[in-house]
Amino acid sequence: MIDGSMRNQGFTLIELISIILLVGVISVVATAKWPGGMKEVAAAKEFKRALRYAQHQAMTRQYVVANAWGLQLLGATQYSIIRQDGLASVPDFTNRSLLNDNTITITVNPLAVTTLWFNGLGEPIDAVGTPLAAETHYTVAGSEDLTVCPQTGYVVEGNACP
Repeated sequence: MIDGSMRNQGFTLIELISIILLVGVISVVATAKWPGGMKEVAAAKEFKRALRYAQHQAMTRQYVVANAWGLQLLGATQYSIIRQDGLASVPDFTNRSLLNDNTITITVNPLAVTTLWFNGLGEPIDAVGTPLAAETHYTVAGSEDLTVCPQTGYVVEGNACP
């Protein structure tokens, strides 16, 4: 004769099906609410760090106009951090693609600014050392906007300086 304790040693088929359905519903809801666009945001943050690093290079090196540091766009998907006289560059930031992905694009407005230079005060300057009077706007991955403010060189996410 089977003892009553032997009957309670497992799950019933109904309990197993209920758990499987519950896990399925939770996974569908979690997948639907998972944030999208994380790659684009990560690429924009990497580019923002690169701009700040170029500015840092200019501010921590002995500054003369010929030795300004800047971020140079190389086509639509690569950039380099270089010194204006061309005698120095940063190896980790030479011909670099965002997130090591050659499909992530970088565009700049105004289009004439393919290299954004920084002086020893961290100000964005033109090729002859004159501080820029207007903002420089970058768009990363077609949707993430970054703005470099004139006079301060502050890099802000979005289209306007504070």
